[in-house]
Amino acid sequence: MSEINNIKPPSQAEYSSLRNIGERKETAETSPSTTTSSPNTESDKVSLSDTLSQVEKSLADVPTVNQAKVDSIKAAIEDGSYQVDSQQLARKMIDFEGNF
Repeated sequence: MSEINNIKPPSQAEYSSLRNIGERKETAETSPSTTTSSPNTESDKVSLSDTLSQVEKSLADVPTVNQAKVDSIKAAIEDGSYQVDSQQLARKMIDFEGNF
C-alpha cells in the first residue's frame, strides 16, 4: 500500500494482532465468571408513583395560558393600539438564535 503523508497502514500481522486483542477483550468482558450480580431485594426497588401523582396535581392547578394577557392583547389589536417594537423584537430574535 502507498503512504499518505508518511502515515503507513498497519501490516497484515499487526492488523491480526490488534483484531485478536479486541476479540479477547470482548470474551473476557462477556464471560460469566467476570460478571457479578446481586440478588433483588425490596431495598432495590424505586417507586415514583406517589411523587408523580403529586406533581400532576400541582400542575393541574397551574393555568397553561394567561387568559387576562391574551384578552388584553386581543383588545389592543382590535382597536389598533397594539404596537410592536421592531428593535426589541430583532434583539430577541438574535439572542434566541445565538443560544443554539
